[in-house]
Amino acid sequence: MKKKIIVIGLGNFGHNLAVKLTEDGHEVFGVDKNPAKVELIQRKINHAIGLDAGEESSINYLPIDDCDLVVIAIGENVGASVTTTALIKKNYTGRIIARSLSPMHKTILEAMQIQEIIEPEAEYAHELSNRIMVKGAIKSMELHGEYEIVEVKIPPKIIGLTLGDLDIKKKFYIHIVTVIKQVEKKNYLGSLYMEKSVFGILHSIYKFESDDLLLVFGEKDNIDKFIEDNT
Repeated sequence: MKKKIIVIGLGNFGHNLAVKLTEDGHEVFGVDKNPAKVELIQRKINHAIGLDAGEESSINYLPIDDCDLVVIAIGENVGASVTTTALIKKNYTGRIIARSLSPMHKTILEAMQIQEIIEPEAEYAHELSNRIMVKGAIKSMELHGEYEIVEVKIPPKIIGLTLGDLDIKKKFYIHIVTVIKQVEKKNYLGSLYMEKSVFGILHSIYKFESDDLLLVFGEKDNIDKFIEDNT
């Protein structure tokens, strides 16, 4: 479902987030007080706005009354992030996602009752670690305990085989949750991009294809062994 989203802070993280959300079909308002950052993104998203969201008078120029989500992606200044978050929370009752820059910053955001706090650097570090440790890993989600859900490129040896052929629960103590298909699409600017689509529940007769991405659940060592044995 298309959403109207405001992204405040157009540094590396905010810039890439705003562009990706636009490619996914959402209406995005990118906000930054730095004119160079606004100019850099203005042809890539729906609306690029140059203003200081840390000034309460500026908030009136943002469409917060009818937006679905505000992301505070400021990455250089904790003070600016806290001030902006406070102003958005004061003037907006909808969903807010705020970026944390440090443990102390996270504590402040929690005290402000921000329910969704992200730490992109820490999350990327975890993903990069898995990409280094697990061959073919693309993304991962760490669960409590020893288990992970990892998105991996399909190992060549299983292409053309069915899920029933593999019997991976007994051999590797892991489970393929589903597969992700990649479909080429155009965004509203006419640029091509690859959109991922979840296939759904897998049955034993499902035959794996060369462009499948696997969503695998299990312990990291077992996932790695499954990939290595089938590469």
